[in-house]
Amino acid sequence: MIRGILLAATAVAAIGATPQAQAQSGDATWQFRCPAAGTAVEQSSGTTLRFRGPASTNPGECIMAGNQRRFMGYWRVDEGFYNAAGPRLASAFANGINLANVQPLEFTYFGINRSNDSIQIMERWTAAAGGAVTTPASTFDTVRVDRYFNVVGSSFQYTQSVWFDRATNVPVRANIEHRNFVQAPTLVNWVAFDVTRPQTPSR
Repeated sequence: MIRGILLAATAVAAIGATPQAQAQSGDATWQFRCPAAGTAVEQSSGTTLRFRGPASTNPGECIMAGNQRRFMGYWRVDEGFYNAAGPRLASAFANGINLANVQPLEFTYFGINRSNDSIQIMERWTAAAGGAVTTPASTFDTVRVDRYFNVVGSSFQYTQSVWFDRATNVPVRANIEHRNFVQAPTLVNWVAFDVTRPQTPSR
């Protein structure tokens, strides 16, 4: 649907909480950190996410196999949203989110569709406690991150939900809810078939 990015706009709200709210929220606060190097998630979609550790330039970015960088170890950083608001999103998630009082981050930017027409895109990101998620790999206590995507003035819109394991920060499930008949080929539903963690050296 979208080939490139022309211009980024300013975010109008920020995900996160003040340090005081974080301190008082206890288990309601979630702080994203890249999964430990050597962690791998086998997805039911047929691919595997292999983590190599955090990117030195931004704690919200993870280095994956092949030296690929992904936001929160999942979203590619060459997508339009990241040019528009990636650093703000990464900072919010890495600094900690008070799940009891989440302020969504909403922003707009411009891109190009398949017909080389300029389009305006609105996105809204938020997070919530995801509860227990059972997959073939295990049962995980999760946080759910929701990404709402809408081409302004059209029916092309979807919500992408990704569940992250609170203990390891690995994504363990994704679900796409399309609101039209056009399906973006890069958006798939999946669950974790297996999660491999790095072995701790014996002493």
